Amino acid sequence: MKNFLLIGLLVTSSNVFASKLQTIDTLSNATLESVRAAISKIPNVTHETTKKVLVLKGAGKTPQEVRMNTVAQALHTVCPYFDDAVSVGLESRDAKGVNNAVEAFLEESSSESAPALTEALTIANKQVGVEIYSGSASGNNTDGTVLGIYDVKNNEIAAFASTNCGSDD
Repeated sequence: MKNFLLIGLLVTSSNVFASKLQTIDTLSNATLESVRAAISKIPNVTHETTKKVLVLKGAGKTPQEVRMNTVAQALHTVCPYFDDAVSVGLESRDAKGVNNAVEAFLEESSSESAPALTEALTIANKQVGVEIYSGSASGNNTDGTVLGIYDVKNNEIAAFASTNCGSDD
């Protein structure tokens, strides 16, 4: 029975995270690359990565749901302790969506970083075909907030985390 349960979990996990990703150094979209660079300088960012989506597939009823799961997959790779859950949601393409992402990523304790992140995400949100995701992640002695920017045209993701990454703090 234990083996049956384990196999079921692996199938579910591999179905959700089935996209093939490759780490890249820079994003193809120059504007988004400058946004990525600006966000990476924010003191709250403890981890970041950029990924090229080679194959987009996995669980989801719509292409947007598959992209959301792919962003979660990329965020799982940001911190090696994000092994429990990464939960993200798509933010709206307006000022409210930007503010929601800023608040979710920075939480209440980091208001000094809010203007820089708001400016960067506002620029990203004006780009055609860009989706902004924010949420939380957890794992072994780890919790954190996460942020992902998906460039649909170039199939690239910039992923960021603000986390204690394995610390008991």
